[in-house]
Amino acid sequence: MVASEVAPYSTVGGLSQVVYFLANSLIKLGHDVRIFSAKYGVIQPKKPFKRVLWHIKIPTGYQGKSYPQELICNVVTNQIGPLKVYFLENREYFELRSNVYEYTDDNIRFFLLSRGCLEWLKSQHSKKLWLPQIIHIHDWHTGYLSEDLRTNQRYLQEFYRLSTLFTVHNFHLQGRMNFQLLPKKQQDTGQGNLKHFFHDKLIQQNSLLRGIIYADWVNTVSETYAREILTQAYGEGLEKTLNRYRGKISGILNGIDTREFNPLTDPLIKQNYSRSSLYLRKENKAELQLKFSLPVNEHIPILAYSGRLSKQKGIDLLLECLPKLASEFSFQCIILGQENQTYGQELQKLRDKYPDKISLHLYSDFKLPRKIFAGADIILLPSLFEPCGIVAIEALRYGAIPIVRKTGGLSDIVTDFSPETMIGNGLVFKKPNAWALFAAVVRGVQLYHVPHVWRKLIENAMGGNFSWDKAATEYGNLYQRILRLRRQFVKDNPHLAHQPTL
Repeated sequence: MVASEVAPYSTVGGLSQVVYFLANSLIKLGHDVRIFSAKYGVIQPKKPFKRVLWHIKIPTGYQGKSYPQELICNVVTNQIGPLKVYFLENREYFELRSNVYEYTDDNIRFFLLSRGCLEWLKSQHSKKLWLPQIIHIHDWHTGYLSEDLRTNQRYLQEFYRLSTLFTVHNFHLQGRMNFQLLPKKQQDTGQGNLKHFFHDKLIQQNSLLRGIIYADWVNTVSETYAREILTQAYGEGLEKTLNRYRGKISGILNGIDTREFNPLTDPLIKQNYSRSSLYLRKENKAELQLKFSLPVNEHIPILAYSGRLSKQKGIDLLLECLPKLASEFSFQCIILGQENQTYGQELQKLRDKYPDKISLHLYSDFKLPRKIFAGADIILLPSLFEPCGIVAIEALRYGAIPIVRKTGGLSDIVTDFSPETMIGNGLVFKKPNAWALFAAVVRGVQLYHVPHVWRKLIENAMGGNFSWDKAATEYGNLYQRILRLRRQFVKDNPHLAHQPTL
């Protein structure tokens, strides 16, 4: 696997967790998995790095004298349990940077990571050491590798039989710029070779688009999102390309680490409990009310939001909906999210108006979400689009009932509860407007006040299987499928090993 971040070494978003937990679950199933990433300055492992490859020369593609034609890098390794992680060392582009992302030359940095991985594999191959059957790359940062592998003569013949899987976690993020803002004539079509590292047009080459074109298979993080991206509403400008290659696109829902996210053993929550001891959960609710300076009352439902304060996450719907709810219904609402000037001010006004109903924590806190999942009754997820929806899975695990909009991974995770059949694990609304969210919340509050129905809903929620082991099994099956496809392609097109093709 090649990724821009990997837990616990470099953790910015959910990508790092996916790579780490998926790799470990695959190893448990008998796969031999290695991860290749960059050695950023913030990485401080518990065990020292071991040297693997020293002073390798990575070609930049530049042929003049103004910029270097090669960049000198090293490869080092570190290990957590059975998982081996390899890191590309380069002082200028990785080690002297204080952050993982948000640099003007990110396109160069991640092109270097991608090509650095191929150079490492070349060295492995020449020494007859370990070589993968599949290179599993993640997000736009590694789309360069997908194209380099199939068009660059330096790698084409040597790795012609290697299969590639390209997992896209969010199609909105396609590179260092928003390609949809470019004039149509300047938008990348994926035609023509990649520019050299220092070319001023490299930044305009869409590595996500090119990764899709050249990968043997493309998948995303839920089945519904894999269908949604074929439409203009969700395709982020790539829907024509995605429809062209729809035959090699699928979705696999992410999982969670059920050992870490376990209300029966979680050390972060006040009172541990299980599906069969839900009565203990009220102690966590009381602690949550105290922590957020709300009246302690086990009979009032707690609604909660935990995540980014962004339009994508449906904060606009929530802001429009909350005043109507607060003026008419008895409930409490907790909102956890990193400060956003516009949304933060609006939320603070609501808190000041309804201090006994609404409480905020507008700072990053990695311990609070699980306390919220363990104590809140309802989790609000009114996303406009959602590739996966991992918060919904975490909430279900702890018995907090998700209210979600029917989109992306949320559609695959949450099934609408029916009081008649007692089937379902959450509440679902369809239209992206505040009134649809309002109706779903009212329905949830009403169900809360019917104890035996609400208990059954919680039992349904906690009874689902969203472990990484399940996801890893699906990935294992997909790997086998991709291997068969590549073998057949090589058999049918032996001549293409000697020339770059689309």
